[in-house]
Amino acid sequence: MPRQPPFHVWVDMTGIWSAPAPGVLLAWRHSDRRGWEAWVVRVESYSTGVGAEVLMSQSWVPAALVRPVDRHHRATTSGHRRAHHDADLAE
Repeated sequence: MPRQPPFHVWVDMTGIWSAPAPGVLLAWRHSDRRGWEAWVVRVESYSTGVGAEVLMSQSWVPAALVRPVDRHHRATTSGHRRAHHDADLAE
């Protein structure tokens, strides 16, 4: 996995990984209070009732809510080892 930003990621603000949004990780930061965080730009689509719209946002999010893009499938909880994931992202 790439260590130096920018790189493509999946972001799930709920932390349950049921509907991750595509994003780009732009930077890292670490604080004693919050731990590792990623500066990400993410794109989420939503229904308007008569069609779909897209929302783009950028923010600092906890590293646990970000996963690297796997070329073969969307981020899921299967196949990921949580302890190694957080350590790999933060390096």
